[in-house]
Amino acid sequence: MLIATHDGSFHADETIACAILTYIFDNTSIIRSRNKDELEQADLIIDVSGINDERHFDHHSKDFTLSRENGIGFATAGLMWHKFGREFLDKLCHNEKLNYTSNVKDRAQSRIDKEMMELIDLNDNGMLNTYLNQSIKPQGDEAERVFNSLNEFYQQDPSIPYIVAMQNPPSATAEQQHKAFLNTVKMLRQILINTALNALNIEEGIAKVLSLYDGGPILIMHEKLPWTSAVLSHPEAFCHCSLAVYPDRKRGFRVQSLPMSVAERFKNRVTAPESWCGHDEQELDQICGLNGTIFVHKSGFTGGALEFDTTMEMARLWLRDGRWDPSWKKQQEQQG
Repeated sequence: MLIATHDGSFHADETIACAILTYIFDNTSIIRSRNKDELEQADLIIDVSGINDERHFDHHSKDFTLSRENGIGFATAGLMWHKFGREFLDKLCHNEKLNYTSNVKDRAQSRIDKEMMELIDLNDNGMLNTYLNQSIKPQGDEAERVFNSLNEFYQQDPSIPYIVAMQNPPSATAEQQHKAFLNTVKMLRQILINTALNALNIEEGIAKVLSLYDGGPILIMHEKLPWTSAVLSHPEAFCHCSLAVYPDRKRGFRVQSLPMSVAERFKNRVTAPESWCGHDEQELDQICGLNGTIFVHKSGFTGGALEFDTTMEMARLWLRDGRWDPSWKKQQEQQG
């Protein structure tokens, strides 16, 4: 498989695209050029040529208008993930001997597009500010000032487009540039593999969490599951839930407040009683009247005990004596 893209400075969209394709297809090589005759030697020509068909994929052409349902237009990264993402996940599962359902793979492909490819495409298309302005248009001069300040702040975020841009060696020869390009593709391929493995695991775990939750104030789990992802992606399912109980990685069990929302994921629905916070073991036992507690974090978002029954009792006391977020408490009272 011969893949062609443009030469010169490289960007996140075509390097991610090459990472996808070089993983899917065996015995791949990449040429970088703007010479039409050289490009046409390739099996796939991406991010260059001004043509769009089964071999050519160039979002720069005037006639290219393909976009997602949410209005975010495709650049080369998202376009290749849209076309080849499922093949990538199928091959990954084959290589790693993983048995995920078709539904989990579909949701994992969508998760990666939303959490990774959309932002890369917005950046490459120069549409991030425009999209945000259309989505959350600021009202008034002060809101406009805050909006612009946040945009400036997030431009310094070490995201994939920034990291890729920094891999371009200054004043490099064509040979040095090509070597840096290939190294970047290799780096991004491993990042994408790990991202895909996590996305598959998260989506399967979310399905498990949704199946076992009984609708009450405590989400109870007997295995380690991505419950925060389940809560944040399905807020309507957890509208009556305030705490989660789950096995700790090292020992015992944890009790933890659910986050308020995606926007306020570090804000607790209900924080541990103030007298518990920052204490552990025998001292904490005396304070809360239990045996076998391990700790409560000083901020009050999580704690734990050695035994499941003790942790459940901690959770019940936490609900009774904890510090409820006012808006969450009001919502629960309104729901009865």
